[in-house]
Amino acid sequence: MKSVIPLLLASLALTAVPALAQPSECGALPSSAQRARTCNPQEQCLAQVVKNLKGAALDSAKGDCQRLPTSGTCYGPDTFNPQAECKEQQSSKKK
Repeated sequence: MKSVIPLLLASLALTAVPALAQPSECGALPSSAQRARTCNPQEQCLAQVVKNLKGAALDSAKGDCQRLPTSGTCYGPDTFNPQAECKEQQSSKKK
């Protein structure tokens, strides 16, 4: 029984240390990311191929673009700092 108590205390200490070592919520976020936005991948593809291709290559590429969805979520070119936004939100909540 005497060996069980130190073992129990050691296991509790080992489980508490990782919880204390966790970074704050904001620190765990990346310092740079691209903001999500709605988009039309099919339309964007067609705009690129019309600008860059001609003839049979254009016709083939248009067919490839037709397979893409007409709506979705795209990322970029709007980059932001999630850490800074998080810290700003936390400081405004404290006020």
